Amino acid sequence: MRRMRLSKERLMKPCNIFQLQRLSVNDGDGIRTTVFFKGCALRCQWCANPESWSFDAQLMFFPHKCTGCGNCLVVCKQEANVRNSAGEINFISSNCVNCGECLASCPADARQVMGEELTIDEVMTQLKKDYIFYLESGGGVTFSGGEPFLHPEYLRLLNEKCHKLGINTAVESCAYFDFAVCQDIIANIDQIFFDLKIMDSARHKQYTGVTNERILANIEAASKINGNIIIRVPVITGVNDSEENMLALAKFLREKTSITRVELLPYHKLGLEKMTALGMPAVVFETPSEAKMNELNTLLTREGIMTVSFK
Repeated sequence: MRRMRLSKERLMKPCNIFQLQRLSVNDGDGIRTTVFFKGCALRCQWCANPESWSFDAQLMFFPHKCTGCGNCLVVCKQEANVRNSAGEINFISSNCVNCGECLASCPADARQVMGEELTIDEVMTQLKKDYIFYLESGGGVTFSGGEPFLHPEYLRLLNEKCHKLGINTAVESCAYFDFAVCQDIIANIDQIFFDLKIMDSARHKQYTGVTNERILANIEAASKINGNIIIRVPVITGVNDSEENMLALAKFLREKTSITRVELLPYHKLGLEKMTALGMPAVVFETPSEAKMNELNTLLTREGIMTVSFK
């Protein structure tokens, strides 16, 4: 009997995706669909998507939606849901095993599972829905996360399938991954956005959990094989908004890379509610003023770096 050969795609495991955001205009040129992958090596204290840190699906609890009915207390066998002295329901994330029992029992939709195992075909079916918008607007598909390059086989094939349909692709990355494994993907992505948070390695580890040597090395190497890279800097007051940090950034780009474009993004607090919903401790930072952002943009321009914006 002749053995049936299965394609690499059919053998590939589904990937955990926590959002497919349609009609996005902040993740590259034109109208785009952004595919958010779960899993990241960094633990940035200001992260806008903390639900992306874990590779696994996670339960989020939004207390402002909770009516206090107590249904979750009955079905939860792990004591992940408890009633406090004020009669309110508290979510103990460390006890949760993501069984989903409380999800079905909640009449107020105060709970949400972030992450769904999707095959490449399932993702492509969703991406094709906005195909006409990509073509008419000069947009496309952006891979984000989390860290897309931590799923190299899946990302590689997804990028290839988009290109076969003439869909422009972009990736948003923290630049912390195995470059050798991802080199061919980097060369074939149409546009790359690399985050570069802090130039001082010790401070980088203090605020993100990892040093920045691998990040800098990956950005330097990527710039040699992809000519369409933009650096994104989330600007956080008292963390990385100093002239010293920006001058170091400009110096690195001039001396080590061919990258000349930077997008400065003022810190926002959209991740705080998510951190609370996940049972994580949340740290509040200050958003830089418009005057400060203008000052930093002017500084980079003076250093020969072009500042860009997609907003």
